[in-house]
Amino acid sequence: MTLEEIITSIPAVPYYQTNNGVLYNADCLDIMKHIRNNSINMVLTDPPYGISFKSHRHTYQREIINDTFEDWKKILPKFLSEFKRLNTYTACCCCCAGGGKTPATAIFTMEAIKHFNLIQTLVWRKFIGLGWRYRSAYENIVILSKDKNNYNFFDETKTCGNVIENINQDIPVEGEHPTQKPVALMEKLLLIHSLKEHVILDPFAGGGSTLVACEKLGRKWIGIEISKDYCDMAVKRIKAENDQIKMF
Repeated sequence: MTLEEIITSIPAVPYYQTNNGVLYNADCLDIMKHIRNNSINMVLTDPPYGISFKSHRHTYQREIINDTFEDWKKILPKFLSEFKRLNTYTACCCCCAGGGKTPATAIFTMEAIKHFNLIQTLVWRKFIGLGWRYRSAYENIVILSKDKNNYNFFDETKTCGNVIENINQDIPVEGEHPTQKPVALMEKLLLIHSLKEHVILDPFAGGGSTLVACEKLGRKWIGIEISKDYCDMAVKRIKAENDQIKMF
């Protein structure tokens, strides 16, 4: 199913649109319920972890919506159920799921396997770590699919491991999302689990790293973000990427 066919069933007005994708400023559950069954080729997203995250920087203390533990527990089964309904039979869900001293990965995984097969839990070694006493140096990315054997996997190097290295965490500056993932990380996952003709969904788009990666690789995409400020950040980054593409 093409991107154009998919978005015809969504009654909301796009916040921003390119030749490749559409961004909605809305609650993802409100948008996803209008997307057709078995129409999405990959979900690539960084949802809230239920940890009430706040930046360590005193000048940037904005909370992430739905990131309290109670809110997260309520929405977790809802959005996973929607992912399963929307995904094609061979599509993968690649969900960043925290790591370290919080139980976010374990809780996410235990709920996820009620809806999907667990294909792999990746370890992204993001940098040497902040803090002290077991400094946080990694995050987990949970890979899920409807069928445990038949799922989209396009890496042909035969060296694709479950530890991702040499991609450092973004250190956001003022005006950027406080927990944005590197575009290079999202590109790597897109190359493993999708093709150019595929439609990618990021229902927790944040600062737009997945959307920028899709633009770079020519994937079709649907982004959803509940915060208007983060939508504006995503739009700025997408425009910057497309200006760069035009230069070359």
